[in-house]
Amino acid sequence: MRCYACERQDTSPCTRCGKNYCPDHGADLCSSCLDPVVAAPSSAAFRIALFALLGVSVLALWLLVRPPSLPGGGGVVLEPDATPDFTPGLTPDTGETLTPTGSADGGPQPTVTLIPDDQTPAPTPVPTVTPTPAPIEHLVVSGDTWSGVAEQYDVDAETLASSNGYSVDEVLPLGVTLIIPQ
Repeated sequence: MRCYACERQDTSPCTRCGKNYCPDHGADLCSSCLDPVVAAPSSAAFRIALFALLGVSVLALWLLVRPPSLPGGGGVVLEPDATPDFTPGLTPDTGETLTPTGSADGGPQPTVTLIPDDQTPAPTPVPTVTPTPAPIEHLVVSGDTWSGVAEQYDVDAETLASSNGYSVDEVLPLGVTLIIPQ
């Protein structure tokens, strides 16, 4: 057998490609397999590695830039319940007399007589029922300050602290639920 690169007698086959070569054209591998162009990865492998590096870099940058999150989330805000609608009950026809079935104190029972439509006096305004709003609560988490919580709910920091039994000079204790004055 002859060397693939020259006409000399070969000494061994290449362990990578199987070509026969002489001592001038290789030691463990033939000179073709030792060529840097053949030894370098293909352009597809290079691009895949480059995009993988880029993706990992973007992920690492995002993890560094995003704000830390704590277990349990941020402050808790409880919204007041919806205002109930007042619906008047049944109205008796004019001219009927309403008689209660009993009296709380055992005294005389009052009677109510409705006036016919032609003699109806001016209606009296019906008072509107306005429920007291439920208090707004805020759960203190790490990073909260008196001024920050007060600004969040549009109240004065001094008022917020004093209505909860604290002073603005004190540090907000973690896990305490503050009542927001309205």
